[in-house]
Amino acid sequence: MYTEYLLIATPLLPILLALLIPVFRSAHIMILAPLTALLAALLVPVNSSVYLPWLLTGVYWKLDSISQLFLLFSALIWLLTSLYVVLQPDDQTRRGIYRCLFMLAMAGNMLLIVAADMISFYLGFAMMGLSAYGIILRRSQRARRAARIYLGFTLVGELALFIAMLILFSSSDSMLFSNLQQAAIPDLAVAFLLLGFGIKLALPGLHPWLPMTYTAAPLISVAVLSGPMMKAGLLGWIRFLPPGAENLQTWGGVLIWLGVAGLLLGSIMALMQYRASAILAYSSIAKMGLVSSLFGYSLAHPEQAEIVIAALVLFAMHHLLIKSALFIGLNDYQQRNSESRVFFGLVLLSLSLIGLPFSGGSAAKSALDLATDGDLGLLLMLSGFTTALMMMHFLTTLKKQAMTESHMPAHSAPLINVNLAWWLLLPIAWFGPFMPGSIQFEAKSLLLVVMAFALFLYIRQSWSRPSTQIPVFQPGDIYHLFKHVRLTNPVLVKRDPGSSVLFTWPKPIPGKSSSSLSLTIPGLLWFAVLTILIISLLIPS
Repeated sequence: MYTEYLLIATPLLPILLALLIPVFRSAHIMILAPLTALLAALLVPVNSSVYLPWLLTGVYWKLDSISQLFLLFSALIWLLTSLYVVLQPDDQTRRGIYRCLFMLAMAGNMLLIVAADMISFYLGFAMMGLSAYGIILRRSQRARRAARIYLGFTLVGELALFIAMLILFSSSDSMLFSNLQQAAIPDLAVAFLLLGFGIKLALPGLHPWLPMTYTAAPLISVAVLSGPMMKAGLLGWIRFLPPGAENLQTWGGVLIWLGVAGLLLGSIMALMQYRASAILAYSSIAKMGLVSSLFGYSLAHPEQAEIVIAALVLFAMHHLLIKSALFIGLNDYQQRNSESRVFFGLVLLSLSLIGLPFSGGSAAKSALDLATDGDLGLLLMLSGFTTALMMMHFLTTLKKQAMTESHMPAHSAPLINVNLAWWLLLPIAWFGPFMPGSIQFEAKSLLLVVMAFALFLYIRQSWSRPSTQIPVFQPGDIYHLFKHVRLTNPVLVKRDPGSSVLFTWPKPIPGKSSSSLSLTIPGLLWFAVLTILIISLLIPS
């Protein structure tokens, strides 16, 4: 009986506490909000369910193996961020309206995870999305603009999901996800589902809200936006487009190529950023591109769908932990005036995201490679290679920011207690959902890191020349592209010294002679070595 109570309290307790915040006028009750979800993930048996006829027209909640993983790691991140809101508040997070909307977003996230019917999922999805607008909004003009753009994309996504629900209900005459596995899903519903959840996963063309939001919102808010909230898009696809359906192969192929485009777009744009938070934002777009391709593969190959989805969920949970921990650590790094110990923790997280051997990132990519029978091996290698480049750029940019902003005073609030919680999260994030003893050494992962490091050093040396400059777009590339760049030449733009849009990465080295970037003998030798290494990776062992 207690299991039913825990499952019911998982989404309802945060709602109740959000309503009680104005009464108690204490933020400490926020810490209680994710505890029931964490206990439910640990104590409630798998496949436990509860039916609530008194709620709306009757709702059905269930905890299966997929929702258990989502609930466990999402609740962990919500708990840690709640500790930061309570113990390390700033001008934004100490406001009562922020804390109320924070818990409503948490409640929506928990509700859609345990939802076994479309109505419950939609209510949770809408509550999470609309409440997030309040935790993004700040007093700056840039933050307000980002929040408005986020709200616009969110409303479009929710409308698309609502239309898809109506189509699915008319075709299957049921609101339960279990009945969708036996019903043929209309193509129009699939299109709206790809649009609705594609916005949450930042597919190409649907992505501009993400980098603008991640660089304007409080970093604690971004930690949950990039972790539990973003992965809700993947869970939505899994629920509404059940693995193994026979009429989704064509859509699977479309999603594969959209994911590849997202991977390339996010990787290229990340290397054109000059702020650490923006690099992490575009790296999320790249990673979600990989997730989209892998989910598309499960649709295109229904006979492998079950094992691919299992490996994909493990990969998504690892990314959830790592990316949330990175943004929390970035917040600590800035508040502690660039403390070296925090930077070391960020380095560890970056290495796990890259997929260094004996990390959860390496284990996740190995599981995906096995689940897809090596069909997407080249895509996984490309993802690992670009991730290494992005995280090296992130770490060097972070150190550069620390040097230019070292004059800023450190945060005056006591940080020792909450920072300890972040350090306790690091080993969990390093391994992700994998057990340490099950992770094996992968030579390919180490080789990719070495190759990426060599390329990074070569590019960094080449671009350090005063005559060599690359365009750097502000986060929200499409909007700023049309605002600041002429349509006749949208890419090759000369640097305007008075503009804040285009920068040199890195800045020119004083006293260094000007020279153009050309194919030199060392460059050709490096290219030959790189080609040989790539060919060696492609040859089966």
